[in-house]
Order: sequence, then structure tokens, then C-alpha cells
Amino acid sequence: MNEISINMISANTRLEGKIFFDDVCRIHGTLIGEIHAAPGSTLILEETGVIEGNVYADTLMINGYIQGNVISSSKVLISASGRLIGSVKTPQLKLEPGAFFEGSCNMDQQIASIHPSDLT
Repeated sequence: MNEISINMISANTRLEGKIFFDDVCRIHGTLIGEIHAAPGSTLILEETGVIEGNVYADTLMINGYIQGNVISSSKVLISASGRLIGSVKTPQLKLEPGAFFEGSCNMDQQIASIHPSDLT
């Protein structure tokens, strides 16, 4: 992986609004709003990371905290330190022992694209 293709939001950073990214994004800080990831991308929410808002991703790894709805066209992994409060729509969901998930899940195998209207 090329270093210039990795986005990183550091701890003690707070961003608000709509955020778009390609490739890989690691979040250690706080994001408030919507997050949109390009097809084939990976969003990694680290243990110190917080997202308050909806997430539209390809692959999503949750080690931190999300309060909002998630649509993933590939897979969602909630680790032992991960917390998710909201609905999930993904073809593949994995919860590690100790993970916290409060909400509903729709495991649709045919998610072809990610669009905000899918959460309504």
C-alpha cells in the first residue's frame, strides 16, 4: 500500500460535515456528520475514534464508537473494543467476543452501491 493513499484523522482532532475518502482511512479522532467511502476502500475506526453520524463504506472495521447507521457493501467487523449503536446493512457482519452492537441488521447479499437513501 502506498503511504500517500492512507488518510489518517489523529486523536484530539474533531471534524464536522460530510467526509469523502478513497483507499484506506484510519480514524483516531472524532467525526460528526456523514462519512462516504469509495468502492474498494477500508475505513478503520481505532479505539480512540468516535463517529456520530451515518457511515457509507465498503469495508468497515470498528474498534472505537459509532452512533449512527452503517451501510457497507462488503463487510463490517466490530472488534472486542468496538461499539455500534444504530442499524447496519451489509452482506457480512462479524462480532468479536466483547463487541457491543445495539440496533438492527439487514444482511443483504446484493448491496451493489452505497447511497444515503438506503438508510431511510
